[in-house]
Amino acid sequence: MKRTLILALLFVVLGIGAWLAIRANARKDTTRISWDMDFAVQDVSTIHKVFLADKNGNRITLKRNGDQWICNDKYPVRPTAMQHLMETLQNIVVWYVPAKAAEPEMIRSLATHGIKVELFNKDGTRIKGYYVGGVTNDERGTFMMMDGAEQPYVVHLPYFVGQVRVRYMVGEEDWRDRAVFSEKPESIASISVEYPQMKSKSFKVEKMGEAEYAVSPFYSTTPTRKTPPRKGVAEAYILQYESLIAEAFETNNPVRDSVRALVPFAVITVKTTGGKEKQARFWPVEFVFNNMTNDYMVERYYTETSQPSFMLTQQRVFGPVFREYAYFFDKPVGR
Repeated sequence: MKRTLILALLFVVLGIGAWLAIRANARKDTTRISWDMDFAVQDVSTIHKVFLADKNGNRITLKRNGDQWICNDKYPVRPTAMQHLMETLQNIVVWYVPAKAAEPEMIRSLATHGIKVELFNKDGTRIKGYYVGGVTNDERGTFMMMDGAEQPYVVHLPYFVGQVRVRYMVGEEDWRDRAVFSEKPESIASISVEYPQMKSKSFKVEKMGEAEYAVSPFYSTTPTRKTPPRKGVAEAYILQYESLIAEAFETNNPVRDSVRALVPFAVITVKTTGGKEKQARFWPVEFVFNNMTNDYMVERYYTETSQPSFMLTQQRVFGPVFREYAYFFDKPVGR
């Protein structure tokens, strides 16, 4: 009987060991995915070019240039748009395999409305290629299929609720950086702000030394202020130009030419210590009523930059740089 008990215990131990081994192997199998499910690029630093195309003839090529990305060899890429794309390229995973009955329609949709995606490394070798299609009814999943595969999948970002097709944009202006000015304060040599219809308020800020600036009238006919400059105001003003972003591009706006023919409200010119110069002109376009002042105030401007770009900008963003010459100086005694 003792021998029978030992044999029984031995069978139990062996059985448990076999079960654990089978379970471990099954777990490994579930983490191993086939090539046509492997959409993500774990190390996105190896990606140096992204090509996007749709069936309507839109083509986007994003190329890495040092720390910056360039769109179609012409424009700097909007940093947040590139960040969202890189997060998607790195973390996209298959959510589930669609039902067989749904596959034919998904494949037709991918063929007619899909966005082709190709990723290349620094040497120009293609890393991955796949198609991004439509979205599920609840808009939480996105259809994708690897180039050369026959099986479509529904993918998603584990930490993101919503479809990811919108991150694979094929419009050039969707990728363009909307920064009107984005200069490091230490690289700014001078800033001039001209008000063509208010000449006495126009001014120029010039760098005189390390964190040292002088403010003077823009027009020689404007008298120089006799009161001392307000301490730290010019330095704080320069900081504003590190990030001044437009709301949107208005490239195809039908009033563009007529607006450009008008005298602008303001003309701002920024020159850097490296010799670069950028200018922006502003025309008020939208007004809102201010109950506190019982008057209308500017809400938005049409803005043209020297790139050239025609854009829409907001007063809440650019208001702090529309100062006047007197702002930088103490008020005369008695006022």
